Amino acid sequence: MIDSSPVGYLGQRIEREESSGTVPPSDPISLEEHDASPPFDISQKDAQFLESLDERCQAAPLDISFTSDGRAIVETGTHVGVLTLPSGVQIEVTPKQTVTRLLWALKYAFETPVESLDFETEFTGASSFFDAIGILFQAELQSVLDQGLHRDYVRTRSVEDHVQGRIDVQRQLQRPSAVTTDFAVSRDEFTADNLLNQAVLAATRLLVTLTRDNRLSSRLHHQEQRLREFVSVEEVSPAEVDRLELSRLNDHYEALLGLTQMLLNREFFEDVRAGDRRSLALFVNMNDVFERIVERAFRAAAQSIGNLTVEGQASIPNIVEGPHAVSMRPDVLVTRNHGTPVAVADAKWKTGSASSSDVYQLTSYILALDVPGALVYPGRDGGVTEQSTVMGEHRLRSVELATNAAVTSYDDYAHAIETSALRYLKRSVCS
Repeated sequence: MIDSSPVGYLGQRIEREESSGTVPPSDPISLEEHDASPPFDISQKDAQFLESLDERCQAAPLDISFTSDGRAIVETGTHVGVLTLPSGVQIEVTPKQTVTRLLWALKYAFETPVESLDFETEFTGASSFFDAIGILFQAELQSVLDQGLHRDYVRTRSVEDHVQGRIDVQRQLQRPSAVTTDFAVSRDEFTADNLLNQAVLAATRLLVTLTRDNRLSSRLHHQEQRLREFVSVEEVSPAEVDRLELSRLNDHYEALLGLTQMLLNREFFEDVRAGDRRSLALFVNMNDVFERIVERAFRAAAQSIGNLTVEGQASIPNIVEGPHAVSMRPDVLVTRNHGTPVAVADAKWKTGSASSSDVYQLTSYILALDVPGALVYPGRDGGVTEQSTVMGEHRLRSVELATNAAVTSYDDYAHAIETSALRYLKRSVCS
């Protein structure tokens, strides 16, 4: 996947351009989400590279602006990760103080079994950010390898000295000799060399180059070799991966496919060419991760109460008819087992008070479903922080999930998050 020497994105510094013009306030430049660096001198190449991210990525993880004297200010959004500029200066964006550990948050979001992890890593910098994702991926891939690679029928084409499968008439007619002793054939082969496994292999090969922990990198490399015994190295586009659907025959891939999508999707980007050099970067949109956390927490809370079902990104009726109608898909829809809606929630990865757009969006869901609703935010203690009324009838609440709970184990972390969701559902559904 990567065929040239990468920029030193894991703490292994490359040599600076002479008189690069970039004088960072620190190296790496460490920022949190929704943060801004102090003004600093920047080279033209570095500035042009940062400005080009809008064109390279669907959602640029970093923005650059300039002071009146030409100094640069780098601003962050909801993406966390690392990036190396052409000059070799690193920029790393860490989660704001709303998650105890990134590894725990990712583990909970992707429902990776706790017992499958025998070592931990904290988000303390660029290297451990890659390792946190690598640990989860390695554990899920090992589970898939233990249960067996998924096989399905794949159409293959080849030239044989006897007929196997069906003759490919068009290709056969294009053969150079009018009387040929071999045949162009096509057949369906039952194989593990399919798009699902090719996508997993592509993500594995990427993580091998990014992880810093030697033990983790060795495990991933060993898994890569096992995959390559049965799966070919192919270019796999994010769009192809997003279209993959699992069945009961390969549902053991569920968490692994989610991590593969996160790695190969354009919310994440890598191998970005910065002038004559390559700059490797990895950014994860914490909005997406938090939506997964909220959906899982509400599902666990619904199971505790009983007779409730939770659906994520559910399609609901629109309160607007005609050309102004828009798709309405709340992050969480809670229904009775017979299908009657009882609550709706939208995940918001932010701190502070609700914005008007947040309120308008949730209000439309409440009116469409005729149920109470909640804006769900990350927090420390959990619980309801604010409450309003829609049309004098339905409750609209702001709810915190305890994603930054003061706990010392992952089990306690998961329990704190699910207790937050359970507390809200009991108040909304059972009262």
